[in-house]
Amino acid sequence: MKKLKVGIVSFTDPRAVRGIDEINRSNIAAQNRLSASLRKEGVTCIVPLKASCVDGKKTAEVAIRKFLSQDVDALVFGCWKWTDPMLAVDIARRVDKPILLYGDNNEASTPLGCIAAVGAALWEIAPTYNAASHARIVGDFQETAAWARGVGAVSMLRKQSLLLWGGSYCLKMPHLEDDPSALKSFLVGDILTEDQYFLIDGAEKILRSGKKRIADFINWLKNGGTTIEYDGGCATAVNLKRQVALYLSARDRLVELEAENIGGVSIKCQPALSERYGVTGCLLPAFIPFGEDSEGPRDALPTVCEGDIKGLVSSMLLRNIAGGTPPGFGDIRHVRQDGRLQLLVSNCGAASAHYADVSGSTRDKLSRIKLKAQCQGAGGCAVGYSGPGFGAATLARLIRCEGEYIMQYVVGESIDISDETAGRLGWGDMWPLSLFDINLDIADFASRMGSNHYSFVPGDYGSELIYACRAAGIKTEDLGSL
Repeated sequence: MKKLKVGIVSFTDPRAVRGIDEINRSNIAAQNRLSASLRKEGVTCIVPLKASCVDGKKTAEVAIRKFLSQDVDALVFGCWKWTDPMLAVDIARRVDKPILLYGDNNEASTPLGCIAAVGAALWEIAPTYNAASHARIVGDFQETAAWARGVGAVSMLRKQSLLLWGGSYCLKMPHLEDDPSALKSFLVGDILTEDQYFLIDGAEKILRSGKKRIADFINWLKNGGTTIEYDGGCATAVNLKRQVALYLSARDRLVELEAENIGGVSIKCQPALSERYGVTGCLLPAFIPFGEDSEGPRDALPTVCEGDIKGLVSSMLLRNIAGGTPPGFGDIRHVRQDGRLQLLVSNCGAASAHYADVSGSTRDKLSRIKLKAQCQGAGGCAVGYSGPGFGAATLARLIRCEGEYIMQYVVGESIDISDETAGRLGWGDMWPLSLFDINLDIADFASRMGSNHYSFVPGDYGSELIYACRAAGIKTEDLGSL
């Protein structure tokens, strides 16, 4: 996916004060240390003034033009020594991106006064929301990287489109839908809706003239060790071929829509596909958010079900924060394992095949997958697995309560699910299973959860989510601190 681009500029005293040359050399050295630390985190740094600082309108104009031409995702203002605060305000006015004021944490530097003066000017004038909501960090490269990932993820999201096949919402669940115009006004690039007939039409053509493509995909699964269990009713070879054709049709449609910068998709599925067309669309949420298939490398796009707009936004934001890692997604339920209550995420028939084995090869992942008869719908296979634990994980969900957006999140640990636990599930035991230890207090969690769907990615990205939501004007709620 597109790499995060952060613009970095340092300010200096415009007056001919004593030792100004040495001050500027010290400023540039500090700027170099900061940019080097961000590059180590995979951030592309745009530094328009590599050997000098902003000391007046001419140098500020050089920085502005460079940032605009490079379409940076965020700005870092190096506040090492005193400067004219209006120089920073001018850049903030012209380059409307999330802003961080950064200073060194050492006695030879005087960042507090500069950060306070520049920050106060941004608050006082507040030419943009980004200026008013700027962040401030002193001497912490890791926290700066977290800020960059967070606000950069929002900047990317504002350029991306959501694609809803079948629209929203499903099964009369109003929390899955949203106000597209409101979301487009501050958070996402566009929300595109098209009928699932686009997929059906493409699938029927593939069934007629693309039989080799279907056979190749099924052979790719089998050669990777995937178990396919037919039952002669719901799960049949004919139904599986129709499911594969739907998946390939979706991939073809995404190529046709490449210019739209699709960042994630939703398949409504029920009831148009699952009942009327005769098979569920389970292969889409399993393999669209996966890095390859029988036809080679693929873009791993977040994919959700049931027309869940806020679930898709949550998944896209997590993917942007995590540098392209496809998010997991699904319904939540609780289980008791090893004497503790745990949170199980298990989607209605399929979720990203990446989580069949996060650290394994493609074959490792495919070999843990079982295609078995779905427990709902007229026909088709669910794409199931019991994903092994992968350590730290961040779960998140954008909700709306009394008209206000809130990002709920919790950082926990992905853990193995035992065969004994999986065997007790009953309903949905053929679905993908991902288990999380989040120190679950079921009463507290039940009192606050804003959806039956949550998204997740490996890693602790709590700080990134807070910075991202602050940049977007969204409140956050840590479900782990209830």
